[in-house]
Amino acid sequence: MKHFFTFVFLAFLFIFQASAQERFVELNGYKIWINTIGIEQREEGQPLVIFESGHGTPMGNWDKVIESVAEFAPILTYDRPGIGKSEATDYMPTLKNVSEQLVRLLDKLEFAPPYILVGHSLGGVYVRGFANYYPEKLAGLVIIDPGDFTETHQNRTEYYDILDWEPSKVDSLIQSFIDIRASRNKDSPAPIKREGQVLEELREQDFQEISGTPLPNIPVHMVVGGRFDMPVQFQSKEYDDKALFRSKIKHRISRWTDVIQSVDKGMLLYSGDAGHFVQWDDPELVISSIRIVMQDYYTLQEEMQQK
Repeated sequence: MKHFFTFVFLAFLFIFQASAQERFVELNGYKIWINTIGIEQREEGQPLVIFESGHGTPMGNWDKVIESVAEFAPILTYDRPGIGKSEATDYMPTLKNVSEQLVRLLDKLEFAPPYILVGHSLGGVYVRGFANYYPEKLAGLVIIDPGDFTETHQNRTEYYDILDWEPSKVDSLIQSFIDIRASRNKDSPAPIKREGQVLEELREQDFQEISGTPLPNIPVHMVVGGRFDMPVQFQSKEYDDKALFRSKIKHRISRWTDVIQSVDKGMLLYSGDAGHFVQWDDPELVISSIRIVMQDYYTLQEEMQQK
């Protein structure tokens, strides 16, 4: 019996590996590194699940979820230009440019909509931007611990009320965080620097490119990691970093609730066991979220057909 189960496991592993197709695709003169699973078995009208990684992060950060998601949906992961194995270009990775590039890639591959986009961190900002430019192509969104596209300058100062500081001192602290983020990028390759620049410009503009356009009425999940991960050696001696982190989470969840309440099938999922990389720390939560979004998409389609 033990040998039988070993055989079954190895057979499944072989089938999974055989169906996964990691390869380069040439797009407008440069090579994009992609991975697809289950495309050959995709049924007509079935959503394709597309994963959008965070700032400078290769597609391998999805490795803990893609095998399970591929059991119920075809998937595509890819590296943006200059990230991971994809060749660098000199384009600016704005929301519009990244959305258009993804559509060109999908057209080149002949992968028709609908799509469920799953985005983490900066990738969460990108998939929300995709909903601005190509809402008709979407079946749903799963937005994981994103760069906070609901945040304004006013919101940013509210986090620090718990410190009971003078406004000028709060402004100085906020600027120090901006400077720290800039210093982290200074030695990075140009494509990663440009992604950081795009995010800072969106923050400076209160994410108006996103906030000015409502979401389409599709299933939308916001997935939040609530674990405080800052190592002790990096914590401030002047204030309580953990309390400030909790304050930010509290305010953001309040605004993200408004996001999911703007659609009929919205859901907010919180994991106290997960840090920023929820898909790595709590993969089952992300897998479940994608499954529910797909089920709710089919439910909405049935309701529309019955009207």
